[in-house]
Amino acid sequence: MVDEPETLNEETPSSVPFRAEVKQLLYILAHSLYAEREIFLRELLSNASDALNRVQFEMLTNRDVVDPEAELLITIDVNKDDRTLTIRDTGIGMTRDEMIENLGTIAQSSARAFLQKTGKDQPISSDIIGQFGVGFYSVFMVADRVTVISRSHRPDEPAHQWEATGEDTFTISPSEKQERGTIVQLHLKEDAKEFAEPWRVEQIIKRHSNFVAFPISMGERRINQEQALWRQAPRQVEADKYADFYQQLTLDSEKPLLHVHLSTDVPLDLHAVLFIPSRRE
Repeated sequence: MVDEPETLNEETPSSVPFRAEVKQLLYILAHSLYAEREIFLRELLSNASDALNRVQFEMLTNRDVVDPEAELLITIDVNKDDRTLTIRDTGIGMTRDEMIENLGTIAQSSARAFLQKTGKDQPISSDIIGQFGVGFYSVFMVADRVTVISRSHRPDEPAHQWEATGEDTFTISPSEKQERGTIVQLHLKEDAKEFAEPWRVEQIIKRHSNFVAFPISMGERRINQEQALWRQAPRQVEADKYADFYQQLTLDSEKPLLHVHLSTDVPLDLHAVLFIPSRRE
């Protein structure tokens, strides 16, 4: 039996218990052996990219959104003195109810499967995190407090702030954010201060998120690849790049069996890469 969040007053800060499965999941992540600790950043950038894709799709048919002319991008800020890492996107954003649903709960079947696959004090690999859709919660491997501020693309929806420390509850309260999109700020643990170093963040992006279709910038500089792999001429792409892109996209630990890269502008403007997995699911 899963407890449903109680009805909350939207005008004042409210403390809400996590569902039972999430409590167990947070404990495991916070006390794991950190097999691949850096993958939390890949998961956050993947979420930001999804939010940008969603608002881009929404605006194909609906221009009545907050900040319709805003550039679609992801920005990262680090502060070594405060031990913070902040990720901003101009994506679709979340309403208050969506924040409670997306950040405070997880599909019961996915949570149960994850808990069965892992255990206390066991190493957790990146493919396990991605496979069960618990990526956002991987932030608690490196952070002792996480703050999320989001403003939905819907003009009549105000912004809200969600905050958690990895304990039994999270809080949600109104925010003054005016721009569309989401801000995720991690207050890093002492033993995770390396993730507030610009060189370390750049290293992770190039390793795990280089093929994100939207610009990822830190300061005045774009970090990820300037042009998406599928937009390049096949002769310009090295074989290893295809395997890297496939594994980043699918979270498959094995390289693809083969790939087909199609790029043409006559008679149709068509760019695509087809991958065949090396094994069946």
